[in-house]
Amino acid sequence: MALNIPESLMNLEANGGIYAVWMMLQHLGIDADIEQLIEVCGYEAEHGTATIGLAVGLKKFGFNVQFYTDEDPNLQEQEKLSYAEAEQLKLPVLPAIHYQQIQQAFEQNKFVIVYYDTLEEVGNHSLVYSIDEQEICFFDSFEPMSASVFEQQRQAEGICRQVIVIDNSNS
Repeated sequence: MALNIPESLMNLEANGGIYAVWMMLQHLGIDADIEQLIEVCGYEAEHGTATIGLAVGLKKFGFNVQFYTDEDPNLQEQEKLSYAEAEQLKLPVLPAIHYQQIQQAFEQNKFVIVYYDTLEEVGNHSLVYSIDEQEICFFDSFEPMSASVFEQQRQAEGICRQVIVIDNSNS
């Protein structure tokens, strides 16, 4: 399947989160407007998107969303707004989950977006492409990452272990 990534998405600074949501929607055959994704996910050019912003955006699109996170002691203003929106939308904020739980969700045919520190030390949101006991792959980089390295990258300084699980079965 050849994908035509919109130029507006390719030119977007810090686009990992928007790309992950766009890729999931493409996988479902939904042609999403990048400007609409930017709006509903709370994207900011300086910071990209917060994981909670992506979860809120997906909830606004009508998906059954679960958001898992460590407590974040350094919330940005946009994140505070997204957490308030999550509360209004009755989107629960649940404790962070481990690798095996991410794998279980994926094996239940749920979409999973994870937040981690890349090996280049850049916080990144990625849609999981495949996962097993040994390694995980993402739609934005088909290079496998070992489970142990992924868990290490999820615990890097300044990174909260955050995961969005999207159940498409009843949306």
